[in-house]
Amino acid sequence: MVRRLLLLVIIFHLSILASCTDLSTPATLVYLVEQESGGEPYRTRLIVTAGFMRMDGGENSQDFLLFDRTDNTVYSVSGADRQVLVIPPRPVEIKPPVKFTHRVEADRDSFPPVAGYKVVHYELLTNGKRCYDLYAAEGLLPDVVSALRQFRSTLAGEHALTVTAIPVELQSWCDMANNVFYPTRHLEHGYPVRRVDMAGKKSELVDFNTEYRATASVLRLPHDYKRIMIEDLRKNSQR
Repeated sequence: MVRRLLLLVIIFHLSILASCTDLSTPATLVYLVEQESGGEPYRTRLIVTAGFMRMDGGENSQDFLLFDRTDNTVYSVSGADRQVLVIPPRPVEIKPPVKFTHRVEADRDSFPPVAGYKVVHYELLTNGKRCYDLYAAEGLLPDVVSALRQFRSTLAGEHALTVTAIPVELQSWCDMANNVFYPTRHLEHGYPVRRVDMAGKKSELVDFNTEYRATASVLRLPHDYKRIMIEDLRKNSQR
């Protein structure tokens, strides 16, 4: 009887130890293939948890973006420079230079579903110009869509600062709509399984895993990297 009790105690303590050392977090893993206009395709991945989103080039990538969803801060990590660029959220402080008219045109053709979700082809237009050619699946990867919406909205203020530095005659209405004034427009119809923007940049879903476990190290910033605030970087570049 005593030996049995001792065995139960050992099993109990082992189970506690296992739970304490399990530092992984439930996550969704997404693999994409992206391509700049005229460039070679390259693979990227997203790791999305309730608190973070990480964007990188794969398991061995030394460069990555980490988005803290609790305070809407973006961290851009450079392995070569051993530094972290800190991008806090900021509001959009400019107004549209012209009146924007947005329109969505849906294709009536049928396309193969993705993971059982219907795919619809859309064209997203602003002032008559096609800003996105989009294939979206309503209901697919809702946690990833939510994280991307939060991420895109957070960066809109930074994009607005970039726009103000461009002469009016060179400004793109699509760029303003997509990145500043309507940054989540391509996410309003479901997960974008294929997307091409006005500049010809492509992004296409390759695979995903909704039962992925993200380790603590994947969601952690290098402690010995130098941190630079984007506002300080901007001031130094203007000197």
